[in-house]
Amino acid sequence: MSSVSYPDRLFQLWEYRVSHGGLMIRSPRGPNTSTNVDLIFDGVELLCCARILRGLELVQPEEGDVAKVYDFLGELAGSDGVFVFASEGVRHIVVASSFRVVEHEGDIFDSPF
Repeated sequence: MSSVSYPDRLFQLWEYRVSHGGLMIRSPRGPNTSTNVDLIFDGVELLCCARILRGLELVQPEEGDVAKVYDFLGELAGSDGVFVFASEGVRHIVVASSFRVVEHEGDIFDSPF
């Protein structure tokens, strides 16, 4: 699993597109940060996430996370498409076909979709 850790950034659910299930969670640039950090998902099937995440780290899915996915979707999920972010001691889950991180200096209202 790649290392995704931003303990000092504030992330927000920023944009969702119905076509292709595109989701972006963004930490916008500001007075103390020169870049936006975008967590971009495609093919989103499930989102169990707070609107605001203060600091986050991508962590390995645990048995309880996979069970929660089963409760919502009614099917077993392998851990390949289950992305879990820890923020302030809470685990937030996104089930998607793909995930990538993009850091850039663009406008905070630029869209990757």
